[in-house]
Amino acid sequence: MNSTNLRAPSDAAWAKPWRDYRKGILENYGYALGLSVEELPTPILILDRTILDRNIEKMMSSLAGKTIDLRPHTKVQKSTDLALLQVAAGAVGVTVATVWEAAAMFAAGVKRVLIANEVIGVQKIEALALLAKYGDLTVAVDSLKNIEQISEQLSQKNTNVGVLIDLDVGMARCGARSLEEAVALADLVVSKKNLNLEGLQAYEGHCMLEPDSSVRLKLATQAMDYAGKVLAAIQKKYPQAKTLSGGGTGTYNITGKHPAVTELQAGSYVFMDSFHGNLVPGFEVSLTVLSTVMARHGDTIILDAGRKSVGIDFVSPPVKGFDWVARYYAEEHALFDVDQSVTVQTGDKLEIISGYAPTTVNLHDAIFVIQDKKVVDIWPVFPRGPMDKGFLASLNKV
Repeated sequence: MNSTNLRAPSDAAWAKPWRDYRKGILENYGYALGLSVEELPTPILILDRTILDRNIEKMMSSLAGKTIDLRPHTKVQKSTDLALLQVAAGAVGVTVATVWEAAAMFAAGVKRVLIANEVIGVQKIEALALLAKYGDLTVAVDSLKNIEQISEQLSQKNTNVGVLIDLDVGMARCGARSLEEAVALADLVVSKKNLNLEGLQAYEGHCMLEPDSSVRLKLATQAMDYAGKVLAAIQKKYPQAKTLSGGGTGTYNITGKHPAVTELQAGSYVFMDSFHGNLVPGFEVSLTVLSTVMARHGDTIILDAGRKSVGIDFVSPPVKGFDWVARYYAEEHALFDVDQSVTVQTGDKLEIISGYAPTTVNLHDAIFVIQDKKVVDIWPVFPRGPMDKGFLASLNKV
């Protein structure tokens, strides 16, 4: 499917900034369509579509026959094009990190969106309430005050949203810190006519950092056991709270098999990177940063992609096809010390595998989709904020 012609399902004024942004990206980078990989300027973000499709199929196959849905976290890719492919493949919707990302998804035609984060701040809560007109919107909460603020805005806009109680299962980040606190939050949600209690969110992200697979299995299982216990307590009072949403690519084969879990948020499986590749086998690297050797001095090779082009979180990014370890990543350069037998020279192109794909994508304007070593599509990476100072005003006019 060539997705460069996808547009918002309506001509609503609020969606225009996203449509205009998409149009601008395609106009600016459209020259690349049909070019070979060797013809592309670097550094540039490339995606092997064939490998991507295999990764999507593998994840869906892993969930076949199970009572668990996939709602992939799209903060990884920041791409509505890819989100629509995932939904077409069987995902029940998508997960996002911000209300602005939710707006981009609705503007592209995605119908079900979970904001797996607390929405805090007057403008963001107002946007949440207004966007609820355009699809099935769910938000995570972990404070009584925030619940009151969201409900008040929803009342003013005559809209409603689904709610997941955010539960801390070991990350010590956001989330209710006890069963009693989670139940109290659920009590308040149920008392609000414009809030629909759907269940719990329990993200065991701390387990992703555990390199020992047996220890990771133990930690993730303990986290989901606790989440299941809390959900059961809430369900005794409110049977409609049926969802337990969590998990990531690093624990998809653990959380995705837990009997209490109903929804998996794994997202990095589409691209993979060095960090996730060390955790779970089977998925392939589809996303790389194409780079050019800009200099070679003796046994040192210098590439034109540094920290402004490649996410170096958790693991130092390697070069695809080689066992080199970077001496260091500067802003615009990556330095590798290699053996004298290496024949790579100035001007040669190499692919760098991200240390961490989500932060790599966030450094680029677009993803260049490759098939048979040629660019076949360009997927804009959507930006961080509301895109337009009149965004809320446009939403209010509807």
